[in-house]
Amino acid sequence: MKIWYHLTPADTLFFRGAEPLEAGQLSRAALFPPPVTVLQGAIRTAVLKQHGISFAAYNTGNCPEEVTALIGASGQPAPFRVTAVLLARKEVLYAPCPANWFLESNGHAGSDDAPVGCTVLRAMSPTNAADALRLHSSAGGDLPMVRALDPQSLAGFWLRLDCLRTPPTTIASGDLLDGADLYDVEPRTGIAMDGKRKVLQGRLYSAGHVRLRDGVRLVIALDRDPGLADSGLLTLGGEKRVCGYTRIEAPPLPASAAPLYLTLAPVELTADLLPSVFAAAKPVALAGWDLATGFHKPTTTWLPAGTVFNRNINDHCLPLAQ
Repeated sequence: MKIWYHLTPADTLFFRGAEPLEAGQLSRAALFPPPVTVLQGAIRTAVLKQHGISFAAYNTGNCPEEVTALIGASGQPAPFRVTAVLLARKEVLYAPCPANWFLESNGHAGSDDAPVGCTVLRAMSPTNAADALRLHSSAGGDLPMVRALDPQSLAGFWLRLDCLRTPPTTIASGDLLDGADLYDVEPRTGIAMDGKRKVLQGRLYSAGHVRLRDGVRLVIALDRDPGLADSGLLTLGGEKRVCGYTRIEAPPLPASAAPLYLTLAPVELTADLLPSVFAAAKPVALAGWDLATGFHKPTTTWLPAGTVFNRNINDHCLPLAQ
């Protein structure tokens, strides 16, 4: 996590997975935080614009070698990784809450009241007593367990980044935020167009756009310098929404060894990775449009940020103290 940026959208942001936009159906669903592939594409596009290189030249390989070394060749994966996708509210950074953290349901997680003073529960590998129950699933027998009468998962919530360095036993004011504390989802109605950008009759669709609250910004980290200027503009997500960006100093992060590891960015789920997953929220299917081939990208499955692994799968996960 060497390079960090603040991203400040000028308007709403629009991201979605592989689900189709059905004409005439209303939807408030919104994919957030943004997929890492979308962030990579936005950065690569911004680098091309800053170097005055057209998309046509890039797609045909007519691109300076030094630029290609930074952002990769057209149609090939980006040579840099997005290692963290966080949110900043004023000067406080928030990270996706670890998927193995829970509260008792009477702790009001997900309600309008912040769960201040509630005990944090952490799912761990089963004990000998649990082994006697012979629990088993398609994922095997070593299932994470939490000791609580009615636990509520905190996957999908946002946790103050400082709490990952010194994990709390109870929730203090400002430690834990719901997505609604940081952004709103606005329904938007759009029209479908043909290949010549003419409106198709009767093809109205609805989608959810994300609007960050006042004082809230996206914060991303990369594992290497992509060649961006220290500040500028880039377009992000559907409808090419403009964002200002600024390079910032890296925040302090946990570094000591631990039995579990947390990813701060979505990770593509593969068969080789599956045995290393300790706790995760529901995976997301992604597709998108490939500018190099002019056709849809293959559908891939991604684990959301906040997924916990039993090893450091990519050297960019944070050790998660228990």
